[in-house]
Amino acid sequence: MDIGTALRHLRDDLGLTQKQMIQGTKITVSHYSKLEKGQNRIFIENLVEILKQRNISLSYFVDHYLNDENSEKEVNYSEILNIAFYEKDKIAAEEIKRQIFSDKSSSNELRDRATLIVDMIDNQGQSNVDARIINSIFKHDNWTQYDEAIILLGNTIRTSNVLNMSPLVFTLIRKYKDLDKEKIEKQRRLATVGINYLFNFRKLSKEFNKTVLKIISWIKTTSIVPELGIIRELNAYFLAVYEGNISVSTNIKNVLKISGYQNLANDLPN
Repeated sequence: MDIGTALRHLRDDLGLTQKQMIQGTKITVSHYSKLEKGQNRIFIENLVEILKQRNISLSYFVDHYLNDENSEKEVNYSEILNIAFYEKDKIAAEEIKRQIFSDKSSSNELRDRATLIVDMIDNQGQSNVDARIINSIFKHDNWTQYDEAIILLGNTIRTSNVLNMSPLVFTLIRKYKDLDKEKIEKQRRLATVGINYLFNFRKLSKEFNKTVLKIISWIKTTSIVPELGIIRELNAYFLAVYEGNISVSTNIKNVLKISGYQNLANDLPN
């Protein structure tokens, strides 16, 4: 089952109405109803907020409601890996990794990504598996067409020597020059690579060089839609810190914290 259906089953098991299920959150009944029906995309903060208010751990939700042989596994696995990484939830990440490796239909890219994320959580953001995972990205000459390869690159950039990653990022920029011509989810995956590059590079250098400028300009080509709001906010943050605009960067951090992205805001390099 998809995540929306899994939420409905959880709500039924708890004996709650939709209004009761979202009590204590900022989510409206109308929005939540569409989440259950699969009409609205479930964002990380939505799921985490709902589960926390109902005192349900992410690992419990994964184990009891998403471990379904007939589910859209790759989509669910990918979503939960993102959530586990954001929440630094090692138990949930390890459970998803176990499911991925026990599922013979799982792609090698997804297995590598699960290994990377568990390793990153285990080692507080540092990974020891970069070389093998980078090699898996180049398994295909046309790797830029593979969503899992793009996602893997986005995750790996956070832990690798960022300078070695510049050619890969520029390959994506050449392939997808104008992000707003792509579907929203594709834009999100591609722009995340750029954001993670900026995140890592800023920790190494405060130089506003041509590479940084090109990546920021590239991310600016994303569509101006709510679904990509946080991507554009983070891009604006990095532009502000490189330009020395402290008031803007501080305001963006505060907005992220108010919106529930406390961990993300605290991790952002100044």
